[in-house]
Amino acid sequence: LLSALPIGLAAQDADLLRGVEQQVALGLYYADGGFGALDKTRITYLPLSWALEKGGWSGQISVAKLRVEGPGNVLVNLGGVTRAVAADSVRRYSGTGDSLLELGYTHTIGIEDSRLPRLFGESFSLGARVSLKIPTASVEKNLGTGERDVSFQLESSFYLGENTVFATAGYSNRGDSAVFADIESSGFAQVGIARRMTSKTSAGLIYDYRATASQFFGDVKEVSVYAGWELTPAWSLTALMSAGLTSASADRALYLQLAYRL
Repeated sequence: LLSALPIGLAAQDADLLRGVEQQVALGLYYADGGFGALDKTRITYLPLSWALEKGGWSGQISVAKLRVEGPGNVLVNLGGVTRAVAADSVRRYSGTGDSLLELGYTHTIGIEDSRLPRLFGESFSLGARVSLKIPTASVEKNLGTGERDVSFQLESSFYLGENTVFATAGYSNRGDSAVFADIESSGFAQVGIARRMTSKTSAGLIYDYRATASQFFGDVKEVSVYAGWELTPAWSLTALMSAGLTSASADRALYLQLAYRL
């Protein structure tokens, strides 16, 4: 996976990236459950990302390895879907996952004392992000749809006392798949609250909603708790645990991310 990222760009042309913050992150995601189907599915997903940030602009490229054990009717980030030709047994599939390109912009707005009480802090932020899914996952192995998807989202965050409240709302426009015939475009939303516990530790609570990507499965609703640790000025670790609130969700999920700031 490391060879897929243009990390050497910084060494080849330092002037190009001068003043740009860079971060490399390796994640591990595991989830299991029915996802709205009779047979259980287990997903193991290892994304590797390279992120850039300068001013309010940010960009990221992600590649991944993926393993799915189940009947072949569950996709990462989509949930339950219907194959044009149904699988007749539980199998294990592994290989390269889909790749992701993201571009975003965030603007911070100051709050005058006379407009809002000090409870809301001195500023809040508004942002927008566009994501392009590149179909590098194998359709034959039931690891992806084989089509490009484009997602748009709006983001906002503000302070509430010593807490940070954040929210996201967006829409995914999905390409038609010849294998997963019922794939459809849908919206998603997220709201959460985070609090810095110490100078190097934070924790929070997140609620996720994803409208179904298939007319034969229900919406995904999950609640998550997470914690983050600043291990050193360059290294950080994030851990997140989720529980599904609907039958179409994963019963439980765990996500770990180790990040290094260049």
